[in-house]
Amino acid sequence: MEKKTHVACANLVSLSLLQPKTVPELLITVGTSTIGALLPDVDLKDSTSDKIFDRLMTSLITIIIMSIIINYFFNINIYNKIKEYNNIYNYIICITIFIIMSYLGSKTSHRSFTHSFLGLFIYSIILSYSFSNKIVITYFISHLSHIILDLLNMKGIALFYPLKFRLSLKLCEVKGIVNKILFITSSLLNIIVLILISIK
Repeated sequence: MEKKTHVACANLVSLSLLQPKTVPELLITVGTSTIGALLPDVDLKDSTSDKIFDRLMTSLITIIIMSIIINYFFNINIYNKIKEYNNIYNYIICITIFIIMSYLGSKTSHRSFTHSFLGLFIYSIILSYSFSNKIVITYFISHLSHIILDLLNMKGIALFYPLKFRLSLKLCEVKGIVNKILFITSSLLNIIVLILISIK
């Protein structure tokens, strides 16, 4: 499926199940479900998620190098300073591990690790280190929706990675009519769900 279809379907499932009650909750739900919908395709060269996580990994390496330089020349240990603020430190560690795992996922073959139950659980467990259950559930649902949608395509996914065999329901092409129907239907249903949530 195309990325817009993955995002629309993931948002629909997340909004329908979690029904955020405030604007911040809505933004967090949509943001988290969008990440979950796009991340599995980090293994596809030049995809949106591949480019994002390449940049994030470059930024992470730059920050680490700059911290080492600052510590060496100015004797300011940024790591210890951050560690004093326990919550911030936990978030930074969690996000750092998530970025590293995503970067490693980008180096696997398409529709293997990041499209498997193993990848789904590893990414969700990493997030559970610091983030709320709601965010972890939203991510899990969205990542899972990506896997389910890709099962419909002709090209299989390595659902039980590291086992190499691939599963496929062979119901549609990536950019075929089913993809278009799913995108349009999900987008319209998203609008309806948002209206229903707002009038509660």
